[in-house]
Amino acid sequence: MIEPRLSPSQISRRRLLRGAAAALALPLLTRAARAGNWPDRPVTLVVPFAPGGTTDILAHIVAEVLTEHYRQPFIIANKAGASGNIAAAFVASAPPDGYTLLIGTPGIHATNRLVYRSMGYDPAADFAPVILIARVPNLLSVAKSLPVTSVAELIDYARQRPRQLVYGVSALGSTGHLSTELFKSMTGVEITPLPFKGSAPMLRDLADGRVHLTIDNLPAAKPFLEAGTIRPLALTTAKRWAPMRQLPTIAESGLPGYDTASWFTIGAPRATPPEIVTNLNTTVAAFLRSKSGTDKLRRIGAEPSGGSPDAMQRHVLVEIERWDKVAKTAGVMPL
Repeated sequence: MIEPRLSPSQISRRRLLRGAAAALALPLLTRAARAGNWPDRPVTLVVPFAPGGTTDILAHIVAEVLTEHYRQPFIIANKAGASGNIAAAFVASAPPDGYTLLIGTPGIHATNRLVYRSMGYDPAADFAPVILIARVPNLLSVAKSLPVTSVAELIDYARQRPRQLVYGVSALGSTGHLSTELFKSMTGVEITPLPFKGSAPMLRDLADGRVHLTIDNLPAAKPFLEAGTIRPLALTTAKRWAPMRQLPTIAESGLPGYDTASWFTIGAPRATPPEIVTNLNTTVAAFLRSKSGTDKLRRIGAEPSGGSPDAMQRHVLVEIERWDKVAKTAGVMPL
């Protein structure tokens, strides 16, 4: 009998569920023994990008909360490179003892596989989900030297100058990268990508005029907006973002149906004891539900999420299918 051909999203769903089942199949006594006194020494939070981007900002907020709660240092380690694949592979191969955690992104969980043939880890099987930290909109911004003040003007300007405008890519396979490719496919503009190792260096080049435009996470862009060094044009979400209602969306600026966003997680190596995962989840979820946690995240332009590890796993599966469709629409192919 010939088996039906599976789509990439169906394959990812099956592998993710198999990985979760394998983790649950570990001996309970072994897990309990290893989880007993956690944490009794410093814990490393691995950030897959350079300091200053949204992932790094959220990691520092989480590290401060966890350090205070557990009375042990939660230390940030920035391991930039290969759009987060270096950091993800590092955490995937770390001992599953709760002392090495990953601040995850859509790239690591769902979209890097769309642009990289080999990543050094299996996003569907190598991590134990802990919690979804936050969702954030992406922002279309341009250099202030570019003589455009709206999405329509940008499209006209770019169409008259095919391949002359350069757009920054904080990471290949990131939501910013795929959002820009979707923008290109829906408008027909020809603009040239320039990859960076994170949002902060990319946005500095945008502010200096070495990059003409970017689509990137709002929290990373917020300091540049407040300093007035870049010009925001529109948000990528379907609806306006409450803290920045003055900004239109790309969808209402002439591209109906355009809708993308980003999100951030905490993950652990696959065989991490469930007691540690549950402990971490409970602590972070309580912070995200609190007024101080909600206020802190909204101030940087993020919306707190929360939920159970299973809820994070379901979210990842939905996002895999979502970004598969975006990549197909935009014609994104593996390198």
